[in-house]
Amino acid sequence: MSYDVVALVAGRPDERAVIDALQDLDQDLRLHQHGDTAVLQIRDEAGRLLATLEPGRPIECWDDVARLLDADIVAGLPDPCWWVETRARPDEQGREVAHRFADRLALRLGGAVWTSGQADFGLWQGDEVRDDGKDEEEDGSGHPAIERTAARAVLIAQDRPVVPFSSWLSDAVATRARDKVLQVLTPHASRLTYGARTFVAGPLGRWVVRGEDGGHYDGLTGLPLHWDDEDGFRADKEPVGVDWAAREPDAEPVPGFRADFAETAGTQLVVDVSVRHGDTSEPRLGRAAEVVAEHLAGAPPTVWGPHEPALMAWGTGRLAEFVRERAPRPSVLYLSGPLGQGHPFSGQIRATWRGTRVQERISVAVGFEDEAAAPFDALPALVEELAAEGLLDGLRIGRLPGRTDTTYVPLWAGPAVPVGIAIGPDRLRRIGAGLAQAGPMKGTLLGEDEHQAAWYPVLADAAAPLRALDLIGRQSAHLSAAERG
Repeated sequence: MSYDVVALVAGRPDERAVIDALQDLDQDLRLHQHGDTAVLQIRDEAGRLLATLEPGRPIECWDDVARLLDADIVAGLPDPCWWVETRARPDEQGREVAHRFADRLALRLGGAVWTSGQADFGLWQGDEVRDDGKDEEEDGSGHPAIERTAARAVLIAQDRPVVPFSSWLSDAVATRARDKVLQVLTPHASRLTYGARTFVAGPLGRWVVRGEDGGHYDGLTGLPLHWDDEDGFRADKEPVGVDWAAREPDAEPVPGFRADFAETAGTQLVVDVSVRHGDTSEPRLGRAAEVVAEHLAGAPPTVWGPHEPALMAWGTGRLAEFVRERAPRPSVLYLSGPLGQGHPFSGQIRATWRGTRVQERISVAVGFEDEAAAPFDALPALVEELAAEGLLDGLRIGRLPGRTDTTYVPLWAGPAVPVGIAIGPDRLRRIGAGLAQAGPMKGTLLGEDEHQAAWYPVLADAAAPLRALDLIGRQSAHLSAAERG
């Protein structure tokens, strides 16, 4: 597994401070720039890579830092403060250099140091001084996050209590994975953030869990995995199609995966909203996430950023400016709410340019102690306000058993059960109110005049998940066919 060290320092960690801390540690160590990035490498006098560090990032809000590390770590730290993360080469020397460097930096600038679990030396493929004739850039091992590569996959190991979709993972996807599957390997005791779980649940991700017995299994399905030089970690029979379980009755998860988690966990509501912004000069990016959080969690977001931890104080104006500056490239942003206020939540925003217009998709997970605490009666008002503010093209809400802190453990929780869907004013006008209410689900019209939307709840069928899924599927098909004419 990886060995990561985070220095939370009170002074600005500029290049001079980094060099001084390194010289305090060992004058034979040298700093090198990693390719054309801002990432710095610590190498010994023979040129071997020992550790890689990112430039310090200012912490504008502590909520996400405390969520990922520990509230005790950040207690008493000054404001302003900077996050400096170092990833060690997974051997004794790399681990020692990374830890001692962070200690020296914190001693010079003031602050505290957090470390992850112990490095596992059995995964790492290469060294910066190669004896196989290959350059580190050719096979991906030169990337600071990648431990192992296959023809169609790259493997990143993370030994942390809470594994985020960090800048290391984000950069690996952007620069090395691309058309490959990004596999994230964790110990069985680790939890994933909503952002990390969303990625590994997609077509280009996989959560690989190392069990207590040393074997490996998929953190979402529980199926045993083995290493393959073509596909990375894979199951003997990969789950494909909705009827896969019926077709493969002998495929079983590892023992203990089907624990009683669903019976003892809290409840999560997961809200997905799509927005088509018509005003390209001032798109109201992020406002839909605010509305969802205020209605369901009782508090607006406090932090956002292009990866986790999110360190920038929440502000829709700066968020929109960030997206505009990246145009026409898409943006994926992460957000979370305040600690100790309202219900915990986290989520992400995906902004995609369609010519000069922006398509925004938000996804927010909110945690509750149990199903009785979930505000199902607030959902119509949520739909109505989104429509009134011009922030609703489509909406889908599901519920599933889960931790109240919206992190995820590698245990079976069952599929998300639909709670309801909605269509916004523009879609309703194209379909017509009559056709919109003529499908399998009649639904409810909410709002007035040009702000009217349609809400289709399935709460009465929530106790029968397959029926709820079938209803939502047939209603969605009806609406799509009606919209096409």
